[in-house]
Amino acid sequence: MKLIIWDADETLWEGKIIYGKVFLKYETKETLKQLNKLGIKQYVCSKNDEKKIRKQLEEFGLTKYIDGIKASWKPKNIAIKEILEETTILPEEAVFVDDEKINREEIKELVGCHTDYEKDLYNVLKYFDTDRLLLMKQEKRRNRAEKEFKGTFKEFLDNSGMVSEIKRAHLGMLTRITNLANRTNELNSARNRYTEKQLADILNNPNYMVYIITLDDKYGSYGIIGEIIIKKEKDAWFIRDLCISCRVMGRGIGTKLLSYIIDLAKANNVQKIYGSINLNNDNFRMKLLYEKLKFEKISEKENTICYELNLK
Repeated sequence: MKLIIWDADETLWEGKIIYGKVFLKYETKETLKQLNKLGIKQYVCSKNDEKKIRKQLEEFGLTKYIDGIKASWKPKNIAIKEILEETTILPEEAVFVDDEKINREEIKELVGCHTDYEKDLYNVLKYFDTDRLLLMKQEKRRNRAEKEFKGTFKEFLDNSGMVSEIKRAHLGMLTRITNLANRTNELNSARNRYTEKQLADILNNPNYMVYIITLDDKYGSYGIIGEIIIKKEKDAWFIRDLCISCRVMGRGIGTKLLSYIIDLAKANNVQKIYGSINLNNDNFRMKLLYEKLKFEKISEKENTICYELNLK
C-alpha cells in the first residue's frame, strides 16, 4: 500500500463539523504520525466545506501529516479518482477509511480501492506494518494503565517491570538502527541521517563502535529504542550519534546508555569523551543529558555545542 485516504467526520474525529464542535479520537494523531514515518501518502476526503476541514485539521495539529485535502459536496468516488490521478497511485495500492458503509461500498465498486473502517484507527497499520501495529497496541495498553494508575509517574514506572539491555550492534539490527536515527528528532543529539549502506560501513569499521539499548516491561517489548555511535581515537572517544526513541521519554534511557559508555571508556583507559549537539527547538533535552553526566561545554558556534568529559 502506498496511499491512505481518510474520511473526516466520525473517522478522524468524533462528531460532525456541520453540527458544531468535534473531538479528536485518542489514537488519530499517533496513527497519522506513524504512517507519515513509514512514508505513506495521506489524504483527507470529506463531504464538507473545505475551509472548515482545513481549519479543523490545523487546530488538531494534523496538517503536517496530510499530503492533500479533497473536501466538497461532490460524490466521493469522483474526489478519490482525482486523488489517484494526482498521486499516480493505482486503486489497488490505496485504502479508503470511512465510518459509513455506503461510502465504502461506493468506492469499492466505482473506484476499486481497498476500503475499511474500525473504531480503533491503530488497526489500519495492518496494511502497512504489522510490527508497528503490535507496538502501538502495546503502547495503548501502557497509556491506559498509566492513566488508571493511582500514583505518580515515577511510581508507575517502578511498578511497570522495566528491564533494559545494552549490547553491541550488528548488521542484523541495521534496518531498525537506520529507522531510529532517521526518524527520531526530539531525543537526537546530532540529528544525522543515514542510508543503510552508510551505517553498514560504520558497523564494519573497526574504528567505530555502535551500541543499542532495548527495553521491555510487563505491557510488552519496546524493541531497540536507542543507539550510540562512537569513533575511537588513541586516547579519546568521539560520540558521533546518540538518539533515543521519544516513545520512552522520561524513562531515563538516555542516561543509562550514556552512563554505560562512560563506564566502558573508563574500563578501556580512555582519557576523554567528546560529544556534540546540533541544537534546535526539538532536541533541547539532549543538552540537559550531557550536562547531567558532567560533560563540560568547550565550544558553541551557531547551533552546534561541543562537550568534553575528562576521565583522567
